[in-house]
Amino acid sequence: MGIIQKFECPSCGTSWEVFLGHGMGHALIEDVLNVFPADIQEKILADTREEQFPSFEFNYRPAVCWQCRKVVSVPVIYLHQSGHTYSPDCPDCGASVMIPPEGKELICPQCGKSALSAEETGRWD
Repeated sequence: MGIIQKFECPSCGTSWEVFLGHGMGHALIEDVLNVFPADIQEKILADTREEQFPSFEFNYRPAVCWQCRKVVSVPVIYLHQSGHTYSPDCPDCGASVMIPPEGKELICPQCGKSALSAEETGRWD
């Protein structure tokens, strides 16, 4: 089950609510493929072609788009056998996004002054 997380800047007061993690519908690689653009789908299929049951980790992760100046949720897949990780660009503007390492604070993309606070506001599936 995924979580809904609210990120808020203590300096400028801007906030974003994003869906993170994964749901029950993301257990099979065939289902996960559908959330990626065609070019990334092709790379995933090429990397898993030799695997009867591809081993992978999938989650929606928080990311910062400095072009849009907001926090967005992007799908990220890690393929165990090839060691490759794939994620798309910003779902809103198509610019590259910055996905921080797990547990690292996000800096406000709106004002750039403070680390964002994070609060779980719900769950999704």
